[in-house]
Amino acid sequence: MSMRAFMRGPAAATIVAIAVMIGAPGAAGAARPGKGPWVQRVTPRSAVVRLEIDPPGPVTVEVTAAGAVDAGAARGPRTVTSPEARDLHSVVLDGLEPGTRYTYTVKGAGAARTGSFTTAPPEGSTASFRFLAYGDNRSDDAAHAAVVKAMLAAPGDFLVHTGDFVEDGGSPDDWQRFFEIEAPLLRDRCVYSAVGNHELTDGAGIAYARYFGATDPPSPNVTARERLAPEHLNGTYRWGSARFFLVNSLVEYRTGVDRRWLEKALSDADEERGLVWRIVVMHHALWSSGPHGNNRTLIAADVPAILKKHKVDLLFGGHDHIYERGTNDGLAYLITGGGGAPTYKVRAAQPFAKKVESARHFVEVTVSDEMLKTRAIRPDGSTLDACDLEKGRGWTCDGAPAPVAAASGTASTTAAPTTGAREGSRCGCRVVGAPDGTARGSDVAGVVVAFGLTLARARDRAKRRRRHETRGRTAVD
Repeated sequence: MSMRAFMRGPAAATIVAIAVMIGAPGAAGAARPGKGPWVQRVTPRSAVVRLEIDPPGPVTVEVTAAGAVDAGAARGPRTVTSPEARDLHSVVLDGLEPGTRYTYTVKGAGAARTGSFTTAPPEGSTASFRFLAYGDNRSDDAAHAAVVKAMLAAPGDFLVHTGDFVEDGGSPDDWQRFFEIEAPLLRDRCVYSAVGNHELTDGAGIAYARYFGATDPPSPNVTARERLAPEHLNGTYRWGSARFFLVNSLVEYRTGVDRRWLEKALSDADEERGLVWRIVVMHHALWSSGPHGNNRTLIAADVPAILKKHKVDLLFGGHDHIYERGTNDGLAYLITGGGGAPTYKVRAAQPFAKKVESARHFVEVTVSDEMLKTRAIRPDGSTLDACDLEKGRGWTCDGAPAPVAAASGTASTTAAPTTGAREGSRCGCRVVGAPDGTARGSDVAGVVVAFGLTLARARDRAKRRRRHETRGRTAVD
C-alpha cells in the first residue's frame, strides 16, 4: 500500500487519533511508541510491559495500584526505567501484590500512554476468574476490528490467543496493523498465546518471539536454530486454580525438544498444589471439522495419550476459521478461529462434535473450582454457544455424554447442523521437522512453503489496497 493511499479518508483520522493517545513527540527525532504498550507474563507479583518505539530511546514506566493512596513498595506509585536506547523495551515490574489492579504510564522522550492490568491471584487461591479466548485475526482488518470492539465490552482478567495474529509473520506492515487494531485491548489485558503457522512464515517465528514469546525476546545475535529453542515458542503459566500450557503444535512431536518440553511441563504440574484445571492451547488442535481437519502429526505422535495421562481438562485450538466444541477420547476441546480471518466452510462435522458453526467470534470463559462456564460470542454480541464444562463430568449442556471415538479417526460424513458457512482459502503447508511428502494438506505446518499461499497473500493484499483506497482503513478507537 502506498503512503498516499493510506493517508486518504478515515485512515488520516485514525493516525491523528493514535497520535493523540500516545502523545506527540516534543521535538524532531523524539521517540514515540511504534507498537504498544502491551502487557505480558503476568504473575501474582510481577508483570512485563513491552513497547516498541522509533527511533530507539530510553523509556520509563510508572506503576501504581488502582485507588492506592499510600506509597507502599507494592502499591506504588513507583517508576522503573529501561535506560538503553532500544527500539523494543521489555520492562519488568516486580514486587507487586497478587490479585490487584494496577495502572501504568509509559513515557519516552515526550510520548506518554496509560494502561492497566490485573495481577494473578495468590498461590492456592480458589477465587473465580474470567478470560477471553480468540484467534486467527489475519487478512481482514475490518472484521478483526469488529471482534476486538466486541471483546472490549466483555470483562476478563486476561486474554488467550490460539495463533495466527497476522497473515505474514515476517511482514512489519502486517504486525503494525495488528497492533493498531488491538491497541486498546492489549494495553489493558495480558495476552498469552500459542504460535500459529502464519507467524512462522519467516522459518523461525522471530517476530512472534520478539513480540509475544514466553520469555524475553531472543538476542539478534543468536542463530536461527537457537531462536527455535522450545522455550521461545512454548510456555506455561498459572492463574489461580488453573495452569495453561501454550504449545507449538507446528512441529514433529515423535521425538525432540518440543516433546520433551511438553512431557516435562505436564509432569511438573501433576502434583502442583491447589491446581484444579489443566488447559492446553495450541494453534492446530487435535481434531477439527474444518477444511484443515485433524492434526495427523500430533495424533501419530500419541499426543492425545500424553494429554490424557496428565489429566488435561480442556484443549483450545484455532487454525480452522470456525467455532467448534466437543469431546473425543475423554478430552474436551474448543476451536476458536473466528477472530477476523475469512471464515471457513465446515467440511464435515466430527461425530464427537457437539456444536459447529462458521462464524467470527470469541469465547468468554469463567473459571471456578467446579466448572468452566464457556460462552461463544459473535461481534454483534449475540451468543453463538453457551455450555459448562463440569470438572470430571464433561460438557453439561448436551444431554447424553459425548461418544468416545478413536483419536486417529477422520471426520464423519454426517454433518451436524451449521449456519452461516462460507469458505475462505486454506493454506498449504508441511510440518516442521517432517520429511517432504510426509504431511498432507490437512496437516498443520510450521513453515509455509506452498506456492498457492504466496498467490493467496498477493490476492489478499490487492483486495486490502482496493478496500483502503475506497473506504480508508477501519480501526478501533
